Amino acid sequence: MERELELSAVIGFKGTVPNGLLLHPDNEHLIFPLGAKIVVRHIISRTQTFLNGHDNQISVIATSETGKYIASGQKTHMGFQADIIIWDFESRSLLHRLRQHKVLIQSLSFSLNEKYLAS
Repeated sequence: MERELELSAVIGFKGTVPNGLLLHPDNEHLIFPLGAKIVVRHIISRTQTFLNGHDNQISVIATSETGKYIASGQKTHMGFQADIIIWDFESRSLLHRLRQHKVLIQSLSFSLNEKYLAS
């Protein structure tokens, strides 16, 4: 019986995403992209969880002011859509997938009231 491998932990940080190593506002979690996944590492317990949803390399990540939301954007190939995903930090779940851009998401920023996301 064939089973799919499940990621349990990562070691390392690639560092190619500008401002890609974020300290969550709770001061207990580090958030960073690694390929097409986002790693959420709890600093104290050293546990990791992963946000899966992109199908290509993540090019940018951002957190909202309170840390309730994480946004991530990706890089694709010429002519293809580059997704933006908005994540719920508490549940580690995908809330919205936005498909308005092509090729590359370069920057993301939440408004202070967390109602808007600029890209």
